[in-house]
Amino acid sequence: MRKKEFGSEFHFCDKDFILKKQEKVFFDDKNFSCFLSGRSSLYALLKQGIKELGWKKVYVPSYYCQDVIENLPELGIEVIIFHFNPQKTLLDIDFFEDDKSSVFINVNYFGIVMPNIGLFKNMTIVDDLTHDLLSIKESSSDYVFASLRKQLPIPLGGVLYSPKKYKLPTGIESVKGDETAEYKTLGMFLKREYLENRFHNKDFFRNYYVKAEKQLTSLYKDFALPVLVKNISDGLAVERIIKKKESNIKLCSKQLKDFNDFLISSNEKALGILLLFNSSSERDFIRNKLIEVNVYPAILWPNQKTELDINYQNRFLFLHVDFRYSKEDIIYITTALKKSIQECQKQKL
Repeated sequence: MRKKEFGSEFHFCDKDFILKKQEKVFFDDKNFSCFLSGRSSLYALLKQGIKELGWKKVYVPSYYCQDVIENLPELGIEVIIFHFNPQKTLLDIDFFEDDKSSVFINVNYFGIVMPNIGLFKNMTIVDDLTHDLLSIKESSSDYVFASLRKQLPIPLGGVLYSPKKYKLPTGIESVKGDETAEYKTLGMFLKREYLENRFHNKDFFRNYYVKAEKQLTSLYKDFALPVLVKNISDGLAVERIIKKKESNIKLCSKQLKDFNDFLISSNEKALGILLLFNSSSERDFIRNKLIEVNVYPAILWPNQKTELDINYQNRFLFLHVDFRYSKEDIIYITTALKKSIQECQKQKL
């Protein structure tokens, strides 16, 4: 009997989501340049733009993965933080210099919120579509980059794409990158065996995840996607994987129809179930209750810097409802969430 555990890192993909002969590889070589991670993709793009296109400034939203922001200044480009998060949906246009030496990182938050950049005419627009991979080929920006492992069961990986067919950089080989991919792949394999009751040491496979994550954090430069990971990603039915998530979100919306006060969105394009609570104590109570029943929510992203972003981070919760989960699993997850919210309301936190 399979162990019940929901959320956290992906394990190896079920055979139902392996690419069929008639299906095309989503990240085909002709249109994409593949890298070790999303941040490696962005690093490579900025490096090329600084050298060949005269880029001098990059505008990055304040509510973002802070590890990405911290590593950009070493490229020799001015990093300008503008205040924006999923609740603040208007840009102060006067803050920006709309010229050809400027780059704007246009983040798609959770698959549902993006800044309105229609007034920019000259600066280079780079979409971060990590949370909405199916929109990559629909983008009208200058460039797109994305981390792949937030939605797909691969050890690591990032891509660059240009809707306008601009030149893309390529990554450099990295022995450490290959090693990191091997650690993560082994962890994913052992987690699948654990969930299928063929392996019983949870700490053992989790150590491989931790080791891989620690190495990956330090490998943010323009490193290429390891061959091992490319072989895995080329075999995935990306569109079916994401469509299954969309189907699960529809079911979640029905199950949670009486709890809309806490839902940020019921849009099926969302990354998962997005919740915003009234306080950090309320959020933490519900998060801990879910963990007690093996539902592991995430916080996207920790370590924010501004008061507004910290306030949002401390009240936000994300639940995975991706392709891994059946109808019965979704009912289990949503039932656990409803119970946790009801218990929290009784506590009057």
